[in-house]
Amino acid sequence: MIRKISSYIILLIFIFPIFFLITSSFKNNIDLFALPPKLFFFDIDFSAYERVFGFSNFFKFDPSYSELFLTSRIIDSLIIGLGSSSLTLIIGIYAGYYISRVNFKFKRYLIISILSARMMPLVSIAIPIYFVYEKINLLDTYIGIIFVHTFINLPLAVLLLKSFFDEVPKQIDENAYIDGASKIKILHKLVVPCAKSGIAVTFILSLIFSWTEFICALMIGQMNVKTIPVQASILKTIPSWDMMAAFTTISIIPVFILILMVKKHFVRGLTLGTVKE
Repeated sequence: MIRKISSYIILLIFIFPIFFLITSSFKNNIDLFALPPKLFFFDIDFSAYERVFGFSNFFKFDPSYSELFLTSRIIDSLIIGLGSSSLTLIIGIYAGYYISRVNFKFKRYLIISILSARMMPLVSIAIPIYFVYEKINLLDTYIGIIFVHTFINLPLAVLLLKSFFDEVPKQIDENAYIDGASKIKILHKLVVPCAKSGIAVTFILSLIFSWTEFICALMIGQMNVKTIPVQASILKTIPSWDMMAAFTTISIIPVFILILMVKKHFVRGLTLGTVKE
């Protein structure tokens, strides 16, 4: 009973910010700034969405709306998210498979160093990367942010994929190798299909991080390339809290749809690498 109540409390803590965000997007200014906050009983107001879609010229490109152009920001986030997630997955599959199957000296220390790299605060790398990118003309480009997000996602992706590949019996590799299959073919034809749930989870987590990452996207993206979190911060400084809530609510819809589409693989993948007693 205590465990069940604790689970509900934790769930409430995680869901409340999302609930507050979504309800704020439907409030007028009076209800939005009311004290105490109106969580359930307030007048429904769609004016924030009307301004977001109208002011951002959502369905039609117009250079005059380039500063607050919702469609452009979604396209930017999609290009960066899909690009960095795909690149992370490609590199992570080969790296994770190698670490999983090959025993070499200092392997344990390599894994620890990979995990330590993921724990590095983004602020500590954002400023040096900014100066490097300034010298090689990668500021305000898709490829620049894609490389940074790939670098940040790789440690977690490699460790996740290694744990998923560990679940695939090595006898499969050995039998196929005896039959004359190359290691690349074994990976592509046998190991990857067996670990497809884990690969799907890795891709989704990488995409979600890239979709929501703020610091590096803010530092590297200047005027032409802005991800959704960066654009939302601009709405904060105008300020327009109801528009910011509406904009952010629209931005999280694709993430929820993606998770619902692959929820079967997502749940199975999160438990695939667990230790079984």
